[in-house]
Amino acid sequence: MEEIQRLEDIDILNRTEFIGKIISTVEYHSKNSLKTSFSIQGEWGCGKSWILDRVFEQLYDIQDEKIAGGRYCVFRYNAWKYDYYDEPLISLLISLKEQFEASESVFFKSQKAQENYKVVKKLIKESLLDCIEAIQKSPLINVIDSSLFHISGLICSAATVKRKIEQYKETIKDEIRKYDPHYDLNTLMNSIIEGLNKIADNKTIVVLVDELDRCLPKHAIKVLERMHHISQNVNNIQFIYGIDKTQIENNVAHIFMSENNNEKIKQDRIKKYLSKFISFGLQVPKAEYSNEIEKKYPSLFSSFDNINTCTFDIIEKIRIIAAVVTPRVLEQVIQKIILANGILCQNNEKQDFSVLVYELFYAIAQESNFDFANSHLNNDYHQQILELRNHNNMDPIRDIFNTLIASNPVMYGHIQRFQTDYPLWINHDSRMKAIFESSMLFYFERTKGNETFYFEDKGIQKEMEENTAYLKQFISYYVSLDM
Repeated sequence: MEEIQRLEDIDILNRTEFIGKIISTVEYHSKNSLKTSFSIQGEWGCGKSWILDRVFEQLYDIQDEKIAGGRYCVFRYNAWKYDYYDEPLISLLISLKEQFEASESVFFKSQKAQENYKVVKKLIKESLLDCIEAIQKSPLINVIDSSLFHISGLICSAATVKRKIEQYKETIKDEIRKYDPHYDLNTLMNSIIEGLNKIADNKTIVVLVDELDRCLPKHAIKVLERMHHISQNVNNIQFIYGIDKTQIENNVAHIFMSENNNEKIKQDRIKKYLSKFISFGLQVPKAEYSNEIEKKYPSLFSSFDNINTCTFDIIEKIRIIAAVVTPRVLEQVIQKIILANGILCQNNEKQDFSVLVYELFYAIAQESNFDFANSHLNNDYHQQILELRNHNNMDPIRDIFNTLIASNPVMYGHIQRFQTDYPLWINHDSRMKAIFESSMLFYFERTKGNETFYFEDKGIQKEMEENTAYLKQFISYYVSLDM
């Protein structure tokens, strides 16, 4: 039976090689019985969570004929999702409990994968979750074995005996707490370590810790410290943290450093402190978008076709435009564009692909706070080039637009004029069409209310005016969205 690819699995960023590097790192440590803690490092929105999702699934797919259910037992822990729990050990257990009760969320690609997961689920439940019985009542109280207590001469019903024993155990624990305020926490930690060591006898444990840099500084550091205590006392375990390194370093500085510290000393202390928890980091590579983007966002392309500009590589144009934002920002932009076009194209009439390119350019410029009001097209007489200019010579949005129109031919002294000195058309499929670069210039000028640029062919001019009218509706709707 042919497997159906999930949209969330589609790799539009060419991250397969990087994911393979992570898997190889885990495999090396597992086969050599080495425990480790390392990080997947990248800025907010670069796709760390997506990468950890794929690592999670691929580790469960790695099988070993000697080990039922595969070599790995993988946990996901979203530190930010549970940060309202003051104690990370509690949230870790609750996260695991929810993870293994919602089993359909990890049923992957085949019946075999489901069977392997069931084996792992049973092992974890018996080794870890069942041994912490009290979590259903009070996560920081572990049940003391009744065999430790002897109540002689107690003659009463079985129910009364049980009640008296429980009362007696609580009295003993209350006495202990007077001398050890961390008694409950220590008990919980020991229970977790004991359960994890049972699992580690059979499999390599991999804990994927995500969204750590979104937590408040104090909680983020507390999570690191708790995971460190576990890693030091459990064999055959690996921690992988998805982090924005700069943010984590800022958290450490916020809690432990004085503003008066020398910057070099501060950075050295931060590095030494974090090295206790994270041995090394793998940097998420810069986004390079693939043709898979068309598969992942079919709704983005559904309202467009090649109509009145010549054929061009739309994916190449998307790559150029998307280069200045993170994958998460691009995702948000695309969803807003899909919504706007869905509202405006309810008659199912298709627009030219050049309109989509301009929408993407405009939307990303908006998200990047580009100053449209003080930007203009400028014809450099001496260099014979037409380009977008503004007050900021280092503006990446300006550079993107200039890349989009780079091949537009410009004659001395002219932004536009006649077919003889400025070839606005090429013959394509026996139709006269405006070239892509010219359409970008036209849209930019017209959406700003300028009428400098025009086409000599009245038919093309009319079609491009209609495109511009649509773009003005799009811009009006897009700027009203707040997502």
